[in-house]
Amino acid sequence: MRLTRLRGIAALGVLALTMLTACGGGSGSPAANKASTGTKLVVAETVPPQTFDPIQSSQIATMYAWQLVYNGLVKVDGQGKVQPEIATDWTISSDRKTYDFTIRSGAKFSDGSPLTADDVEFSFQRLLKDGLPYAKARFMSLASVAKIDATHVQFKLNTPDAGFLLNLGSPFLIGSGIVSKAWAASHDLKTQVLGAGPFEVVSYAPNSELVLKRNPNYWNPSAAPKYTDLQVKYMPDQAAQVAAVQSGQVDLIFPSAENALQLKNSKTVQVASVPGTNTIRLNINSGRAPFDNPDVRAAISLALDRDAIVKGAFLGQAAPSAQLPGSTPWGLPLGQLANQTRDVAKAKQLLAGAGFPNGISITLTHLAGYGTYLDRFADLVKTQLAEAGINVTIQAEQNAVWLDHQNKANYDILDNVYAFTGDPMSLLSPRPGRQGATPPEVTALMQKAAQDDPSAYGANLQALMQLEDKLTFPDIAVAAPNAMIAYGPNVTSATPDPTLARQFLTAVAVK
Repeated sequence: MRLTRLRGIAALGVLALTMLTACGGGSGSPAANKASTGTKLVVAETVPPQTFDPIQSSQIATMYAWQLVYNGLVKVDGQGKVQPEIATDWTISSDRKTYDFTIRSGAKFSDGSPLTADDVEFSFQRLLKDGLPYAKARFMSLASVAKIDATHVQFKLNTPDAGFLLNLGSPFLIGSGIVSKAWAASHDLKTQVLGAGPFEVVSYAPNSELVLKRNPNYWNPSAAPKYTDLQVKYMPDQAAQVAAVQSGQVDLIFPSAENALQLKNSKTVQVASVPGTNTIRLNINSGRAPFDNPDVRAAISLALDRDAIVKGAFLGQAAPSAQLPGSTPWGLPLGQLANQTRDVAKAKQLLAGAGFPNGISITLTHLAGYGTYLDRFADLVKTQLAEAGINVTIQAEQNAVWLDHQNKANYDILDNVYAFTGDPMSLLSPRPGRQGATPPEVTALMQKAAQDDPSAYGANLQALMQLEDKLTFPDIAVAAPNAMIAYGPNVTSATPDPTLARQFLTAVAVK
């Protein structure tokens, strides 16, 4: 069958980069450290990227950087609608296992070279061969990708997958960013990149700044940013970010809840906030005793006071949330879920029934330096779980060590941030290698949702969310923070993206 053609171009393109390994001149000069008027936007980020390779990281902060690098074939907005990007249209076979995409005529990488079916084929074959398990998991149904001709590519799936297009259009571009085949043959994609969006890179100084300029070869000039230069400064100290936006050294920041309150009455800085789609979670290592017992996992969830966490960790700038937040089309009221409302007595009862009448002692592997809200979150988790007889030791780790613990399943519980990724199934999916075996009933319902008629996808996802809540697997979602930005007088208008994707920066207007 043929999918109805989607017309128009996404208003917010993804930025194209040509990575350099050291800071250069021009926009990277000392004079450029001052936010200028009319041609430049200066943005602060807290955590620098680990890699620019879109198949080699599962960390949101890294995705923020490669969102400013690559285009995808399609793009999914916060309402779950698929929009054309590098692909102008596509057809789907009657068995829903073959997708044929038409590549946009005239699309180019920022060096002026054409983006063709060869590049799309190469990008996805590379994902299937070398992608991180997290990236491959977004496309588990994908069997093969083959060029038909210079402007057509065919994707074949092992089985029907109702979420395939949604994953393909993730604004976080995990596994779906299109790279240049010819360019990749002689460049390291971890530190260098060539993309096809509205910006290209002037320079990158690791852990310091990323400097971009408008791409003259962008395929959609009507959606090109009005300003010519974008500078991203990596500033781990959020207090320093606040001072920088107040002084004009930075134009726009992503404030913590307390910083947003601090700036609320500022005469020069505006704060904008919308309900967010990201979720704060506790990963539970169900491959390690006693967390292999679903009653122990449920006890942890029941011991959490989500309303108190929203007030204490997020200062009210969030909402209690299960895996699919209420700001998405698929979220369920928490009252319809078994283990989302605090019940300390039941938590103690479950622990006793699991053989722990005197409680248990566990370790929380905490991501230090990510955000003050996450620090407060860890402290509140420790306090609240103690009331149910679950004694928590917080093991604070910096980013690289924390990631190593996560990826090797070397933890008891671990705090984490999950991003909106296009397909809501990704917010419900187990992470390969990060916890124990997936319960067969979860596997069966995931398969049903993927293979059932796409019109039933939402209802199937909600049934899966109820089952996973009952089993407290694969993790415990707690809250969905608001998406917030704060910007100074050089910015005349800006609206945050509910998903916290960074493509909205192309639509920011400066004086």
